[in-house]
Amino acid sequence: MPLEKIEICGFRGFNKRQALDLSIPNKKPGSGLTIITGANNSGKSSIIECLKVRGGRQSPSFAVGARNASVDFVEIKYFVDGEEESVVSLRKGGSETKKNKINGNFHIFVLPSRRAFNPFFIKAGGPVQSREQYLDNIQLSAQRSSTMDSFSYRLFGIVEKQEAFNKILHRVLTFKPEWSIDQSDQGQYFLKFHNGEFSHTSDGMGEGVVSIFGIVDSLYDSKPGDVIVIDEPELSLHPALQRRVFDLLKDFSKDRQIIISTHSPYFVDVPSIINGSNLVRVVNTGKGTEIFQLSRQARNVLKKLSKGNLYNPHTFGLDARELFFQEDGVVVVEGQEDVLLFPDVASQLETAITGSFFGWGAGGASNIEHVCFFLKDLGFKKVAAILDGDKAEEIPKLKSKYPGYHFVHICADDIRTKRARKETEAVDGLLDDNRIIKSEHKEHTLQLIQKLNQYMDSL
Repeated sequence: MPLEKIEICGFRGFNKRQALDLSIPNKKPGSGLTIITGANNSGKSSIIECLKVRGGRQSPSFAVGARNASVDFVEIKYFVDGEEESVVSLRKGGSETKKNKINGNFHIFVLPSRRAFNPFFIKAGGPVQSREQYLDNIQLSAQRSSTMDSFSYRLFGIVEKQEAFNKILHRVLTFKPEWSIDQSDQGQYFLKFHNGEFSHTSDGMGEGVVSIFGIVDSLYDSKPGDVIVIDEPELSLHPALQRRVFDLLKDFSKDRQIIISTHSPYFVDVPSIINGSNLVRVVNTGKGTEIFQLSRQARNVLKKLSKGNLYNPHTFGLDARELFFQEDGVVVVEGQEDVLLFPDVASQLETAITGSFFGWGAGGASNIEHVCFFLKDLGFKKVAAILDGDKAEEIPKLKSKYPGYHFVHICADDIRTKRARKETEAVDGLLDDNRIIKSEHKEHTLQLIQKLNQYMDSL
């Protein structure tokens, strides 16, 4: 029962109807991921709120700040397994809404970006709530909260299934966590973390650990087919933790729908996009929020650019993925030398190049049209490309295909003068011409990797 699409109109910056298609898992890593990117104040968190609106037993109330002033009427549609549901304002200019045909057996778990919780909490009466009961009681608040909704109640459920929770937590933290819930003499409960002979309470928990606790909580009792939404999973996490959290989400998204809103390039993954993940860019145009998504054709372009490009593996490296978080103004060049040397050329001419370079180049002039294709798909309006002089014949075709973009070539064949190189002698490598390990090297290489892993696991 997948969530196939959501349509938004009248909520916050959405003054015109915008649609967001969601990834549906296909058993491949990352296939169920929908990755929402965009600049600050573009509307990413508004999409997360719209996903939360569907939950709870009662119809939400939309405060003045949540309604777009130019529309003053909210309509949010959800398409679940071929069926249309909606949350709609009862009257223009009013806060009250009506839920239509919401399937009460289908839940969306939404984890906000603000993942703090009160370090000292109480125990609610009655039995521990199930995941479904917890989600039934979550409502959209009038103001964006600075703490997680009722997370302390979830903790009492977690402690009953701590082995399952810790198994996932260990995948991110790398060390085996040891924690419990304790109670003070005044009756307040708190988390206690053990470290050898020492322990500390939840009052001293770092924000990163709190964030990871929240993320793991959203996953550990989920089932295949569930929908999990996480706003800014990277918050308070250093890069190594970000990579491990993304690997966790990528793995779970093989059979669950996971929707994330992010500012971090560590959460944009080309192999996942090739496997079926949706890459979404949200833009505040000044006239309202717009949603852009990679098309199937652009997904194939990414696959072509990333496959087997041994001599330019950084075409979609971390620097290139930072592109998805820029507002606009991208300069595409052929290769890494151009990225390094063009700023120096401009400096020699006592000027500067306006715009941000795409990664470390497109990996050759022939790839520039492909890079422009997915930039156009994602709604980039200002894109320029600089080609070498010996590729000047490519420019008319590029201008015809992308009339809104700017294409030029330098007046020399290359940015740098290069001397002729002598032919090198043959070298016998570990891999054959098809990049397959040679049979005579398998045993030694396997032992090498095993010893390396033993060394790493002993730290």
